[in-house]
Amino acid sequence: MTENNYSEQQPLNQPQIALPNATAVLVLGIVSILLCCCYGGGLVTSIIALVLAGKDTNRYIANPTMYTLGSYSNLKAGKICAIIALVLSLMTIAFYIWFIMLVGMENMNNPEAVREAMEGLFK
Repeated sequence: MTENNYSEQQPLNQPQIALPNATAVLVLGIVSILLCCCYGGGLVTSIIALVLAGKDTNRYIANPTMYTLGSYSNLKAGKICAIIALVLSLMTIAFYIWFIMLVGMENMNNPEAVREAMEGLFK
């Protein structure tokens, strides 16, 4: 039976480095939360953040002693932000589709028709 010896993967005298995309994932996750109400604009940035997070997670799992724990924590936080933004963006897009179906495309520029449709919901 062999033991997992991480010193074989990285010599002890080499310093740990940050995950390459950890900061980018964190920034993209935060930006995607800010953009999620802008017609679902956070959808693109959250998907990019999740793809980058997946790649860096695989790097960290393959060799955890090579990377700093702080960068992995940033990666996890960015991933959580991206997941939240993805859900909010999908909900925003679903709301806009529902609203257009309710009011109709031809009535979108008619404020009176929009008001009547909204009043019909709350009666």
